[in-house]
Amino acid sequence: MMDLPRETAPAPELEERVVSALVAAGLVRRRRVWPAWAVAAAAVIVLVLGVTVVRSRHPLARGNSYVVLLYEDSTYRPPPGGDNTERIAVLSRWADSLETHGEFERAGRVVGPGELGGLFIVRAADDAAAARIAASCPFKQWGGHIEVARFEP
Repeated sequence: MMDLPRETAPAPELEERVVSALVAAGLVRRRRVWPAWAVAAAAVIVLVLGVTVVRSRHPLARGNSYVVLLYEDSTYRPPPGGDNTERIAVLSRWADSLETHGEFERAGRVVGPGELGGLFIVRAADDAAAARIAASCPFKQWGGHIEVARFEP
């Protein structure tokens, strides 16, 4: 039987030279080791984003959908300078308060000819509850008028 020469590990400096040459040629990349604090920070960011984006909305209230129509008729007083930013913020806060009770579905601005300026789709147990929601809308402080009707998609 013939004795084969034993394999020996290459010298560490040879391995480093080969790896450096491969990196320089663009054939391999060195592995980056992330510090523990960076990994922890990334995990916290992903957790916060996940909770923010995937958080459950309040369940919708039982009952029917109603549309609250906002009309900008002859009694409506537009904002000075035509800047609706503050009014939109007021209406958004109102919608947020409805959402905490599961009464808010959607909202939008109606663009085009006519007096209808915007609408909210809300949830209410009955017609009287829908009327109370519509009456609480801050839009009425700027004039115009509000109508509410059952909405059936």
